[in-house]
Amino acid sequence: MFNLTPMTPVSLLPIIPILILIGLVVLPVSRLLGIQAPQGKYRTIDGLRGYLAFFVFLHHSVVWYYFLHTGSWSFPPSALYHHLGPGSVSFFFMITAFLFFSKLMDAREKGIDWSKLYISRFLRILPLYFFLLILLFLITGIVTGWKLNESPSQLLRHIFGWLLFMEPNLNGVTLRLVIAGVIWSLAFEWLFYFSLPFWGLLLFRLKPSAMVLLFAAAGLALFVWVIYSFYPVMAWQRMSAFIGGMLAAYVVKLPGFRETASHWSTTIFIIGLLYIAIFIIPPFNYPFSLLCFGACFLGIAGGNTLFGLLTLKASRLLGQISYSIYLLHGLLLFSTYNFVISFRVVQQLSPQNYWLMITGIAVVLIIICCITYRFIEKPCLEAADNATKRIKQIIPT
Repeated sequence: MFNLTPMTPVSLLPIIPILILIGLVVLPVSRLLGIQAPQGKYRTIDGLRGYLAFFVFLHHSVVWYYFLHTGSWSFPPSALYHHLGPGSVSFFFMITAFLFFSKLMDAREKGIDWSKLYISRFLRILPLYFFLLILLFLITGIVTGWKLNESPSQLLRHIFGWLLFMEPNLNGVTLRLVIAGVIWSLAFEWLFYFSLPFWGLLLFRLKPSAMVLLFAAAGLALFVWVIYSFYPVMAWQRMSAFIGGMLAAYVVKLPGFRETASHWSTTIFIIGLLYIAIFIIPPFNYPFSLLCFGACFLGIAGGNTLFGLLTLKASRLLGQISYSIYLLHGLLLFSTYNFVISFRVVQQLSPQNYWLMITGIAVVLIIICCITYRFIEKPCLEAADNATKRIKQIIPT
């Protein structure tokens, strides 16, 4: 069950040393760039984010190893490394649902600025995503020798698909492979964001304006179409992860829940549930694993720190750059294999040397993501208030 024999492509041995190393790297790099650890209301969730994003990186590192040896892009033959991908994304969906359902619940008393909510989402997601697209289009040109391998109309249609968070081939290049196929989750996130006014109307008696409802309905219809057209496989099961976060938003407000969730015995319970979900339940039995993950998330949302791990400064700094880690890690893996080392050389590496290479890539990834957060994400996030004021002057809501 636990593959501890040194050293295999799915060995567990590299995980802890690599996590310690990136924790040691993110501290001085963040200090140098002036990145502060988040001090928000949900510090355990801030810490969880970074580990989830990095687990997706580890998942795809192992997927790449087997792809280079078998030619099949599929789940690795390891229960743990299998779950580090889809399981981590499920937790991300729960986090999104929890945070925004909590906003809706608070809005019953404080109200909610829908314009600011959506503008902040645009400025949170789109700038780094557009940066990624520029790099992807550049790589496409380099790989194809800047030759047109499809008609101009097809090229424009495929570029438009990427703008809608689809992953079509572009000029004959399988870009889904280049970015490790992570874009699908953003389409599901947008679907959830556009559903929020309707949840607010139905469950919390909020009264979004007709313009907000019309805008949300258009966005909802668009991403239903995107998901139906491009990501139909297990779509309902994937969306069900949001339910865990929605329920958690209610449960954490119950009297005494935070005290129970923060107790050391709950930490043992969470660890036990994670063990069952990963190692006991078959990897493809998604509903039962998701139930276990949802129960674990309840404890973490309620303030459980996993013996202090999630509230470490390094953990919260990793959480601060988690979107960059999630979005850029696939591109870094591909670029390293294709442009720096070469696929042939990587394919011939022993498992030990492969993991040494992944360790080096992990360090580079953290440095790059600190830079992209500081110079792309952070300025755009800080511009949300001014952008909201300007747009309200143009389009009153």
